[in-house]
Amino acid sequence: MSVDRKEVEHVAGLARVPLEPEEADRLRDEMNRILEHADRLRDAAVAVAGASRDVTQDSGEAGMRAPGADAPDPLVEGVETFAPALGAGFFLVPPPQGVSAGEDGE
Repeated sequence: MSVDRKEVEHVAGLARVPLEPEEADRLRDEMNRILEHADRLRDAAVAVAGASRDVTQDSGEAGMRAPGADAPDPLVEGVETFAPALGAGFFLVPPPQGVSAGEDGE
């Protein structure tokens, strides 16, 4: 998908933004780069959706894996050695400065 100068001028007219000819050309180029990037992101999302069907069944872990990857690298030390606190398998972090925890601890 791409836009031409006429479409840029039309959008600028709808927005009631006056454009100089060189501005219209610059905006056309920028909009086309944005649209090209959006197309690449869409294509990547489609590729990821297809790859997400590659789930490792042997280890019981679900998720995407790079081709040829057997399993994630194990940690040398458990997370409890570097996590400030753990609860129900999650990292517990204190609230930001100036924010107090609620009565239920959340």
